Amino acid sequence: MRLLAAVFATLIAAPAIAQPYPPPYAAPANPQQEFDWRTQHEMLRQQMVQQQNQLMALEAQMRANQALADIQAQKSLSQSYPRAAQPPPRAGAVLPRIDTSKLASIPDSALADSNRKVLDAAANRR
Repeated sequence: MRLLAAVFATLIAAPAIAQPYPPPYAAPANPQQEFDWRTQHEMLRQQMVQQQNQLMALEAQMRANQALADIQAQKSLSQSYPRAAQPPPRAGAVLPRIDTSKLASIPDSALADSNRKVLDAAANRR
């Protein structure tokens, strides 16, 4: 968790750190000093870019590890609660008979009356 906080703090502060250095108040005494200063400045910038890339890689690795942990957790949950398996059908087995007289039924006249009322209500828009 501390690593995550450090990564995000660095990412938030990175744009401020990436600002170029202000020019020195006094011009370098000779061109070699100016060249050295610019070279050092460029090296520091390159180091900063490398650090940012490393942080991004660490963050991506952390996210991948978290995703793998989530998958493992889901897998372990599904293994601890297996689904009830239905027995395979036997060859030549007889299907059960259902007594349809015990099922609910609506007379055709009641359905027709209900349909007529719906159509009348839909046609009678106010």
